[in-house]
Amino acid sequence: ARWSDATVIATVSSDTKGALATSAGAHHVVRYGDGTDVAAAVRSVAPDGVDLVVEVAAGANAATNAAVLKPRGTVAIYANNGDQPFDLDVRAHMGLNTRLQFVLLYTVGWDKLRAAGDDINAAIAAGALRIGEDAGLLVHHFALDRTADAHRAVEDGATGKVLITVAEA
Repeated sequence: ARWSDATVIATVSSDTKGALATSAGAHHVVRYGDGTDVAAAVRSVAPDGVDLVVEVAAGANAATNAAVLKPRGTVAIYANNGDQPFDLDVRAHMGLNTRLQFVLLYTVGWDKLRAAGDDINAAIAAGALRIGEDAGLLVHHFALDRTADAHRAVEDGATGKVLITVAEA
Protein backbone atom coordinates (compact mmCIF):
# COMPACT_ATOMS: atom_id res chain seq x y z
CA ALA A 1 0.00 0.00 0.00
CA ARG A 2 2.81 2.40 0.81
CA TRP A 3 4.42 1.66 -2.56
CA SER A 4 1.25 3.00 -4.17
CA ASP A 5 1.52 6.21 -2.09
CA ALA A 6 -1.14 5.31 0.47
CA THR A 7 -0.75 6.44 4.06
CA VAL A 8 -0.83 3.19 6.03
CA ILE A 9 -2.24 2.81 9.54
CA ALA A 10 -1.76 -0.73 10.82
CA THR A 11 -3.57 -2.24 13.78
CA VAL A 12 -1.66 -4.94 15.61
CA SER A 13 -1.99 -7.18 18.65
CA SER A 14 1.58 -6.91 19.99
CA ASP A 15 4.63 -4.68 20.07
CA THR A 16 6.51 -7.28 18.02
CA LYS A 17 3.89 -7.10 15.27
CA GLY A 18 3.98 -3.32 15.53
CA ALA A 19 7.72 -3.30 14.84
CA LEU A 20 7.17 -5.63 11.88
CA ALA A 21 4.37 -3.42 10.53
CA THR A 22 6.66 -0.39 10.75
CA SER A 23 9.43 -2.31 8.96
CA ALA A 24 6.91 -3.31 6.28
CA GLY A 25 6.11 0.36 5.66
CA ALA A 26 3.25 1.34 7.97
CA HIS A 27 3.35 5.04 8.73
CA HIS A 28 1.37 4.62 11.97
CA VAL A 29 0.74 1.63 14.23
CA VAL A 30 -2.17 1.23 16.65
CA ARG A 31 -2.09 -1.61 19.15
CA TYR A 32 -5.39 -3.21 20.07
CA GLY A 33 -6.27 -5.50 22.97
CA ASP A 34 -4.44 -3.49 25.63
CA GLY A 35 -7.34 -1.18 26.48
CA THR A 36 -6.59 1.27 23.68
CA ASP A 37 -9.60 2.88 22.02
CA VAL A 38 -8.63 1.84 18.48
CA ALA A 39 -11.12 4.14 16.76
CA ALA A 40 -9.91 7.16 18.74
CA ALA A 41 -6.28 6.28 18.04
CA VAL A 42 -6.94 5.96 14.30
CA ARG A 43 -8.95 9.20 14.28
CA SER A 44 -6.05 10.98 16.02
CA VAL A 45 -3.95 10.15 12.95
CA ALA A 46 -6.76 10.53 10.37
CA PRO A 47 -9.27 13.02 11.85
CA ASP A 48 -11.49 12.88 8.75
CA GLY A 49 -11.46 9.08 8.75
CA VAL A 50 -9.88 6.54 6.43
CA ASP A 51 -10.73 5.77 2.82
CA LEU A 52 -10.15 2.03 3.01
CA VAL A 53 -10.14 -0.65 5.68
CA VAL A 54 -8.61 -4.00 4.71
CA GLU A 55 -10.43 -6.39 7.01
CA VAL A 56 -9.56 -9.89 8.19
CA ALA A 57 -11.83 -10.06 11.25
CA ALA A 58 -15.08 -8.51 10.06
CA GLY A 59 -17.18 -9.75 12.96
CA ALA A 60 -14.88 -8.45 15.65
CA ASN A 61 -14.20 -5.12 13.96
CA ALA A 62 -17.52 -4.05 12.40
CA ALA A 63 -18.18 -1.27 14.92
CA THR A 64 -14.61 0.01 14.80
CA ASN A 65 -14.70 0.07 11.00
CA ALA A 66 -17.81 2.26 11.06
CA ALA A 67 -16.12 4.55 13.60
CA VAL A 68 -12.97 5.13 11.52
CA LEU A 69 -14.32 5.20 7.97
CA LYS A 70 -14.71 8.36 5.89
CA PRO A 71 -18.00 8.97 4.14
CA ARG A 72 -18.03 6.90 0.93
CA GLY A 73 -15.18 4.78 2.29
CA THR A 74 -14.68 1.09 1.58
CA VAL A 75 -14.29 -1.93 3.81
CA ALA A 76 -12.59 -4.71 1.82
CA ILE A 77 -13.30 -7.99 3.59
CA TYR A 78 -11.33 -11.11 2.74
CA ALA A 79 -11.59 -13.07 5.98
CA ASN A 80 -13.38 -13.37 9.29
CA ASN A 81 -11.99 -14.58 12.57
CA GLY A 82 -14.82 -17.12 12.83
CA ASP A 83 -15.70 -16.65 16.48
CA GLN A 84 -17.93 -13.62 15.95
CA PRO A 85 -20.67 -13.26 13.36
CA PHE A 86 -20.55 -10.25 11.08
CA ASP A 87 -23.36 -8.06 12.44
CA LEU A 88 -23.64 -4.83 10.52
CA ASP A 89 -25.08 -1.59 11.91
CA VAL A 90 -27.00 -0.68 8.77
CA ARG A 91 -27.84 2.86 9.92
CA ALA A 92 -24.20 3.76 10.67
CA HIS A 93 -23.00 2.41 7.33
CA MET A 94 -25.90 3.89 5.39
CA GLY A 95 -25.08 7.30 6.83
CA LEU A 96 -21.50 6.88 5.62
CA ASN A 97 -22.50 5.45 2.23
CA THR A 98 -20.08 2.67 3.05
CA ARG A 99 -19.02 0.35 0.27
CA LEU A 100 -18.54 -3.22 1.47
CA GLN A 101 -16.28 -5.12 -0.90
CA PHE A 102 -16.02 -8.83 -0.25
CA VAL A 103 -12.90 -10.29 -1.85
CA LEU A 104 -12.56 -13.90 -2.99
CA LEU A 105 -9.79 -14.31 -5.55
CA TYR A 106 -11.40 -17.37 -7.13
CA THR A 107 -14.28 -15.26 -8.42
CA VAL A 108 -12.81 -11.86 -9.31
CA GLY A 109 -12.14 -12.82 -12.93
CA TRP A 110 -9.04 -13.57 -14.92
CA ASP A 111 -8.67 -10.00 -16.16
CA LYS A 112 -8.48 -8.73 -12.57
CA LEU A 113 -6.05 -11.49 -11.57
CA ARG A 114 -3.83 -10.65 -14.55
CA ALA A 115 -3.88 -6.95 -13.64
CA ALA A 116 -3.03 -7.80 -10.02
CA GLY A 117 -0.19 -10.02 -11.23
CA ASP A 118 1.15 -7.19 -13.37
CA ASP A 119 1.02 -4.83 -10.38
CA ILE A 120 2.77 -7.37 -8.15
CA ASN A 121 5.48 -7.93 -10.76
CA ALA A 122 5.99 -4.15 -11.03
CA ALA A 123 6.31 -3.92 -7.24
CA ILE A 124 8.82 -6.77 -7.22
CA ALA A 125 10.84 -5.12 -10.00
CA ALA A 126 10.84 -1.87 -8.01
CA GLY A 127 12.09 -3.70 -4.89
CA ALA A 128 8.90 -2.96 -2.96
CA LEU A 129 8.10 -6.56 -1.98
CA ARG A 130 10.83 -7.78 0.30
CA ILE A 131 10.80 -10.51 2.92
CA GLY A 132 12.65 -11.02 6.18
CA GLU A 133 12.53 -9.35 9.56
CA ASP A 134 13.99 -6.07 8.27
CA ALA A 135 11.15 -5.94 5.71
CA GLY A 136 8.45 -6.70 8.26
CA LEU A 137 7.71 -10.21 7.04
CA LEU A 138 9.13 -13.06 9.07
CA VAL A 139 9.52 -16.32 7.17
CA HIS A 140 9.78 -19.70 8.89
CA HIS A 141 11.11 -22.47 6.62
CA PHE A 142 10.47 -26.18 7.20
CA ALA A 143 11.63 -29.15 5.14
CA LEU A 144 8.92 -31.45 3.85
CA ASP A 145 9.78 -34.09 6.45
CA ARG A 146 9.05 -31.45 9.15
CA THR A 147 5.52 -30.68 7.96
CA ALA A 148 4.09 -31.55 11.37
CA ASP A 149 6.43 -28.97 12.95
CA ALA A 150 5.23 -26.38 10.45
CA HIS A 151 1.61 -27.08 11.37
CA ARG A 152 2.46 -26.79 15.05
CA ALA A 153 4.13 -23.43 14.40
CA VAL A 154 0.93 -22.14 12.76
CA GLU A 155 -1.25 -23.56 15.55
CA ASP A 156 1.02 -21.93 18.13
CA GLY A 157 0.54 -18.52 16.48
CA ALA A 158 3.77 -18.08 14.53
CA THR A 159 4.10 -14.50 13.34
CA GLY A 160 4.81 -14.26 9.62
CA LYS A 161 4.73 -16.89 6.93
CA VAL A 162 5.32 -20.58 7.46
CA LEU A 163 6.73 -22.25 4.35
CA ILE A 164 7.34 -25.90 3.60
CA THR A 165 10.10 -26.70 1.12
CA VAL A 166 8.78 -29.50 -1.07
CA ALA A 167 11.87 -29.94 -3.24
CA GLU A 168 15.28 -28.32 -3.45
CA ALA A 169 15.55 -25.78 -6.27
